[in-house]
Amino acid sequence: MSRKTIKPKIDNPYPLDYTGEKIENFTYESPLVLIRDIEAVKMRGGKDDAEYVVGADYVVTFNFANEVNKRTIRVPKGMLTDLASVPRAAWTLVAPVGPHLEASIVHDFLYIAWQDIGRAPQSNDWLFADNAMRAGMIEAGVEPSQREMIYAAVRAFGWAVYKRPDPLPRYVEV
Repeated sequence: MSRKTIKPKIDNPYPLDYTGEKIENFTYESPLVLIRDIEAVKMRGGKDDAEYVVGADYVVTFNFANEVNKRTIRVPKGMLTDLASVPRAAWTLVAPVGPHLEASIVHDFLYIAWQDIGRAPQSNDWLFADNAMRAGMIEAGVEPSQREMIYAAVRAFGWAVYKRPDPLPRYVEV
């Protein structure tokens, strides 16, 4: 079934002037709902990286060490995703699905959201996205050696992906 493309209203998920503060109390506030939709691939010009759609808003909260109030990241329903963005050659080390999946979905959203809030890619937002993924993996109980391997990979190779505009559509009607 072909889906209508949408542009959801997105609140800026990036902290102002982030400099690497430790993300604490990362909490998954809602279940992750995914819909398998092979037609989404066709909508992106054959790019084979979006076979799933986030089926409901996905919410996480966190705070920084010096804060009492929690901050919120809302991944909007309709976001296209390839689950964990792991190159096929690395699947023996890290599969696209595993205990890191929920953190990966938040990370994928943070890697594209800059385009949808009307700003250029910024290195501090990229750092925040990677650190949020690490905090999410800690909360999910990802084994420390795998968690640090994934984190090292996104820090080493992520900037090239982060700063490259993601093709449209990025979101579809659910």
